[in-house]
Amino acid sequence: MVRVRSGDPEMARELNRALILHLLRIYDMIPRAEIARRLSLSKVTVSAIINELLGKGIVVEVGEGAPVEKGGRKPIMLSLNTTNSFVVGVDLGTTNAVAAIGDLKGNVIDKIRIPTNRNHNVEIIVEQITQLIDDLLTKSNIDGKKIAGIGMAVAGQVEKDMGLIIFSPHFNWHNVYIAKLVEERTGYKTIADNCTRVMTIGEVWYGEGKDVSNLLFINVGHGIGSALVIDNKIFKHHSEFGHIFITKKKIRCACGKYGCLEVVASGEAIEREANQLFPRSENEWITAKMVAERANNGDKAAKKIYNEAGRYIGRGISIIANTLNSEKIIIGGGISSVGDLLLKPVLKEFNKNTMEGIKDKMSVRSSSLGMDTAVRGAIAMTLDDIIFDHDLVN
Repeated sequence: MVRVRSGDPEMARELNRALILHLLRIYDMIPRAEIARRLSLSKVTVSAIINELLGKGIVVEVGEGAPVEKGGRKPIMLSLNTTNSFVVGVDLGTTNAVAAIGDLKGNVIDKIRIPTNRNHNVEIIVEQITQLIDDLLTKSNIDGKKIAGIGMAVAGQVEKDMGLIIFSPHFNWHNVYIAKLVEERTGYKTIADNCTRVMTIGEVWYGEGKDVSNLLFINVGHGIGSALVIDNKIFKHHSEFGHIFITKKKIRCACGKYGCLEVVASGEAIEREANQLFPRSENEWITAKMVAERANNGDKAAKKIYNEAGRYIGRGISIIANTLNSEKIIIGGGISSVGDLLLKPVLKEFNKNTMEGIKDKMSVRSSSLGMDTAVRGAIAMTLDDIIFDHDLVN
């Protein structure tokens, strides 16, 4: 457990508060005395902070637990209050926008998914997000006064501390202070970060990243993104796994370079290959999902497209594995939902190219969260930043 540093009393109180909330998040119910014991804090200090949290409605007393000693008093159990404060997570994609409301334990209470407006003008999209959140609150019948904040997952280069989208190629946005714009429209404190980093937080809270100190998350969707967890912390700098040099094919990437992993293994690459290979009507576009359906129905050419994409991804993650030797690599995003069709060639190439002693201790897994990884990650990010002061604990 983290030790509280000496120094400014107010800072010490904030650290203690964050540590107590961290315990309450880990344990469904816990008494005051156990909190004091685990954190090596005085009962007076714990009681003062708990009383503050009770007053704010963040914590609630939930009955009596078993006595520590035979014949002793039954302790009052504490838990996070799941009925008084909530956060909203938003996954802003170019095709769809999803908003979900979560309680203090990260449980999803309600969710709405809508098509993203094809007009990507910033003001139009911000208006759509605002309306989406209003509709969500109405649908969930939750009082807006109980919303502690909003978290957003957005594709592109994002500076989280400023809520700034430096560049989003899919929206063609440059230097958009998206968090400030949404906060001004909704009145709620708003946080925004790169969608892949947000998805990684989702994995750490809910999925394959639980209890993993060091991992690489790969988001295989229209493009390919990545994020790192190092010593239990999200690495805040941009990680561009999709743009490692992997092939000599003369296909130009959206980044302007040639040979990137993204041009041979992303959803866009799968669709480009399929639409060149398969006959189609003039206005028809074969999607990656349609390619997967063909492959699962026995189409050898469709299966080969996914096999090639998987081989390139497997070769790429073997480079990362040999370099970083992380505990786990998680493959998520829309394309990963095809399961073994992609994962089997990934693992075959990974095992072929990764050193003995590294691959034996490292696991490669598909995400178990499906299409909700980003919106659930947005909920978790908001709770981490606004309620739990996660950075103080770590």
